[in-house]
Amino acid sequence: MTDRFARSPDGTMLGYEVAGDPALPTLLLLHSLGADRGMWGRCRALLQEQYRLILPDTRGHGSSEAATEQSVTSWTEDLVAILDDADADRCTVVGVSLGGIQAIVLAAHRPERVRGMVVADSFVGLDADVAVAKIASSVEQARTLSMPAVADRYLADTFREPYPPDAEAVRRAIAQMDRDSYIAAVEACFGIDIRDLLGRIAAPARVVWGDRDQKTPRPLSEEIVAGLARADLVVLPDAGHLSNADNPGDFAAEVHAFCEQLDAAAAKE
Repeated sequence: MTDRFARSPDGTMLGYEVAGDPALPTLLLLHSLGADRGMWGRCRALLQEQYRLILPDTRGHGSSEAATEQSVTSWTEDLVAILDDADADRCTVVGVSLGGIQAIVLAAHRPERVRGMVVADSFVGLDADVAVAKIASSVEQARTLSMPAVADRYLADTFREPYPPDAEAVRRAIAQMDRDSYIAAVEACFGIDIRDLLGRIAAPARVVWGDRDQKTPRPLSEEIVAGLARADLVVLPDAGHLSNADNPGDFAAEVHAFCEQLDAAAAKE
């Protein structure tokens, strides 16, 4: 991997990577909370022959600078800074969990940069009691355990054994993460309520839900579909919360099929 760096408007250094032919259509791949771009390992291999891939590390994650400022505004500004630095005008955004939240935020606030989006195993808001419990549990773990122990706990709660190959990249990313950055990301992610943004989004969307995802139950994906003007729901088999890691073949196939639909629609315009 070759790191590139962009600078956000608030000065935060943002690491990212570009792969694939610049002449190909661009996919922006957004990772989950605590992970980094390494979680796209097998999906990346399946997609990069047909697309130019931009793979950021969210602020506070991976090669990006540690950061306790995590918000709708910072995520939007960061992604635009990376797209600008990578000389990418419009793209199809593919996000898992926190990455799905970020995809929705970008599509709502900077619609001219988003051709379409795939939102996987994500949500736009949690019931207040659920949000409070998730934040409290995650913050307590981060404050009482080492980050490697937090990473081990996360894998045990997220994947079935034997763990898929990309689970190790997730474990490594969490284990190496700055504790305060992790806590800030937890609070921003689980405390989010962006339901009101869905009605502002005109871009087509495919919402993917892993059929054994217990962390973000199916009704959360259905809520996203119901709130968007142009969206469908795909249930991915043999996949949990990080469906791209559990079933990269079917995940990549859904991304490709969605992009082909975008191309077909554009040809008719």
